[in-house]
Amino acid sequence: MKKLFSVILVISVFILSGCGPRAFHQTLVEPFVVSIKFFADFFDGSYGIGIILVTLCVRILMMPLMFYSFKKQRRAQFQMKKFKPEIDAINKRMKEAATPEERKVYTQELLVLHRKNGTSPINSGCLPVLIQMPILTALYFAISHNNELARQSFLWFNLGTPDIFMALTAALLYYIQVKLSMQYMPEDTPAQMKMLPYISPLMILIPGITLPAAMPLYWAAGAFVAMLQQYLSNRYFDYEEAS
Repeated sequence: MKKLFSVILVISVFILSGCGPRAFHQTLVEPFVVSIKFFADFFDGSYGIGIILVTLCVRILMMPLMFYSFKKQRRAQFQMKKFKPEIDAINKRMKEAATPEERKVYTQELLVLHRKNGTSPINSGCLPVLIQMPILTALYFAISHNNELARQSFLWFNLGTPDIFMALTAALLYYIQVKLSMQYMPEDTPAQMKMLPYISPLMILIPGITLPAAMPLYWAAGAFVAMLQQYLSNRYFDYEEAS
């Protein structure tokens, strides 16, 4: 499972960053290795605290991207309400279509309407996610391939061995974080995206119960920070819209 997970992440990073293994390690992974050790040494050798603090720093630095993505979601929701009668009319004709060809025409018409008004349910921030992937993947490798870290303990578990309770904690936090992020998704969001609150925790839990506990700790810390960012963004945009 660990090897498969690593292969998937490496392929993603190579595609997105356009660099080879050595350049990727030196440019992105090594700085995270050094940063984790720096914080760990500062806190009396606690690599668990090192992972949490580095994850916190990375998430804070990437907050403008998250904020941009969330702003697009709120804008899409506002536009969706404005053009809802037109969207509902097309959806009604699509349901009443007698042939696949007619449904295809109406589907295309709906896509054109979404594109014209910037309300595409799948166009709510893909670029920020793609930009974050090499960074988060580098942090993953900095943790998962750190032999010194694997011998350390934190709280009740060893960072180098699997821990089901840490994996369950990470999965639960991811569920809450995804639910918060989807709170302002457009009403006609595709059914597949509505399944994210259930799929995302499984994608964390399944590898989390086999990977070293340092990984679920990293995922849990990232999800917790993302929850706080999402909450603050919700409050900010609610206040902005109210005023």
